[in-house]
Amino acid sequence: MRPALFLCALLMPVALLGGCRQQGDWQHLEGVALDTGYHITLNGDLQAAERDLLMAAIQGELASLETESETLRGLLLAGWPTRDAAQLPFLASLLEALRGAEQARAVDRLDAVLAEFGIDHAMVELGGVVRTRGQAGRRPWRLALDRSGLDDAPAPPLRLRDAALVTREQPGDAVMPDGGGERLLAVSVVADTAEQADRRARELLLAGPSAADMEQAIRLVVLRPQGIDIQYGTALEPLLER
Repeated sequence: MRPALFLCALLMPVALLGGCRQQGDWQHLEGVALDTGYHITLNGDLQAAERDLLMAAIQGELASLETESETLRGLLLAGWPTRDAAQLPFLASLLEALRGAEQARAVDRLDAVLAEFGIDHAMVELGGVVRTRGQAGRRPWRLALDRSGLDDAPAPPLRLRDAALVTREQPGDAVMPDGGGERLLAVSVVADTAEQADRRARELLLAGPSAADMEQAIRLVVLRPQGIDIQYGTALEPLLER
């Protein structure tokens, strides 16, 4: 059993797990994990003791994730055939993608911890990966899209409820597969979970988008000879605050 789940099972009567909490004060939790910081904003009637239990559950979950990460990276590096200079950029890119996937997994697992404590309205952010639960007051959560090499012009924010947002950028030397002189700079994806969004974003960066992909909740940042072009998938349009 994962540390957070085990702790919650022991303390269920105290933490009122599984129940719907009345809305209370907004609370903010933060710390460091997986080479980055995490931030949690939640609404609930947590008392001091329950807040301490929640923080313990969060730290237990993150400690478990750190152990899993170290084990996986150790296996990857131990099985790497050679490490000459020509392969180092690919290895660094692989490790970066692995860390991004781990951070997305962490966001989903922290969201699960909040669910175990009966928190219905919260937002979790770790390493730029965001997942929302419920609403921010009377409206969905309001999130800014990553600029990803764009100018300082304001971009329409997103309104998300019970969804995750991930933005992934293309390595600087990557070119679109069609060789048409275009480069896909970044992809933002909205999905039910952070892991789903992260996986889809990396697939789009690797293969490039198709016409069918543009029906999804995605945003593309494309560098063309004429300049930078922003494209929104049709499923993302209703989420934009115009």
